[in-house]
Amino acid sequence: MIGLSDKPLLLLMTDLKDHHIKELEDSLAGFELIRTIPEDKRQLSRIEIVVGWTKELTELWQQGDLISLKWIQAISAGVNSLPLDSLREHGVMLTNASGIHKDTISEHVIGLILYHARSFNQIKLNQQNNHWDQAISVQQLEGKTAIIFGIGNIGRRLATLLKAFGVHTIGVNTRGNKVAEVDQTVSQEESNRYLEQADYVINILPQTDETKGFFNSDRFKAMKKGTAFFNVGRGNAVDTEALLTALDSNQLAFAALDVFETEPLEADSPLWQHDRIFITPHVSGMVEHFRDALFSVVGPNAQAYGENGKPSLNMVDYEKRY
Repeated sequence: MIGLSDKPLLLLMTDLKDHHIKELEDSLAGFELIRTIPEDKRQLSRIEIVVGWTKELTELWQQGDLISLKWIQAISAGVNSLPLDSLREHGVMLTNASGIHKDTISEHVIGLILYHARSFNQIKLNQQNNHWDQAISVQQLEGKTAIIFGIGNIGRRLATLLKAFGVHTIGVNTRGNKVAEVDQTVSQEESNRYLEQADYVINILPQTDETKGFFNSDRFKAMKKGTAFFNVGRGNAVDTEALLTALDSNQLAFAALDVFETEPLEADSPLWQHDRIFITPHVSGMVEHFRDALFSVVGPNAQAYGENGKPSLNMVDYEKRY
């Protein structure tokens, strides 16, 4: 018999509903569930599963205290804050929460496209000045073209919504493999040729070595004059100086940024006061019912792990880093 003190530990580092916790305990009946990081090294050595991750856990991992760790369930799509190389070397399985943000991020982008197209910013300024002015610039989405860099769960959902507005959609992935939800799919290598067709350029690329500085001066110059740019992917995918130059030269008409290379965005950043930039503080992925959405991944993964020792959804490819 395994006594309670001998059971492997499941460390839960995020907030779940009571019935979700009960499901976890049922799926992983051979585990003891704990909610805080133990101080005792013997307990640390019993941790086999972690749901959620923190800097403190990275330190403990690097110190060699988590010797029984086998599976980490991240609570975000991005996993670059974890010690990926070391986890891979030790055979730790890593799953992410990819897919749970697809609706909210897509809705965020749609809202910003409409904000730009319908000149809502100028209309609000006119209201604040008690000024009635119907001579405003208005664009329709129908007939426009959007190119989406990163055509995973979020990109496919966004393409579906854009097509409902009559927008022609071009999806960009690594090799140009066909994706049903977009009108056309192209590879990253050939994507520059299609930038001049796009009215809206949307970045949802994951953070990898290849995507750092992806949107540089050359790519902005390849866009047609008056393009609107939206970044809900990763902040370091964009060369900030090149972005500002593109805006100041009217190459870009508008940029909506939700992610930044350094977060929080520095108070003295020139991005804050630029009149063609709309800034949101990395909130595009906020989910109204986050715990339910997260458990749609955690629950099946826990059940699969309890049955065969391996989660079934969203396994991260360490080579690709997503």
